[in-house]
Amino acid sequence: MGNISKDFNRSEFACTGKDCCGGAAPMHPDLVTALQHLRDLAGVPLKVNSGFRCIKHNKEVGGKPDSYHPLGMAADVAVPPRMSAVQLVALAEQVPQFANGGIGIYSTWIHVDVRSGKARWRI
Repeated sequence: MGNISKDFNRSEFACTGKDCCGGAAPMHPDLVTALQHLRDLAGVPLKVNSGFRCIKHNKEVGGKPDSYHPLGMAADVAVPPRMSAVQLVALAEQVPQFANGGIGIYSTWIHVDVRSGKARWRI
């Protein structure tokens, strides 16, 4: 059981940078709610590859200066086994906060965020 939602723990969202914020994880409640909804739709556990990133760590990993990760409003989620990135995105589109926010599709993971305004991209 999770400590910030039914299935997610705060530690899953912690910044993984070195010599920066000490593993902070101030996640926006809308993101946590939306990720739980996505996990429920998927019916399988979801692994958060990257949640909160402090500004220093975001810069170190090449994150965009206007990234939603330092705001605790974005997560990169690994595509679960036996599912494609396209299938996971289709489920994310069913989550209102993501349908009206940001979704990026990559080969083995997707980016989701709860920005105010629809944004889509594919790498």
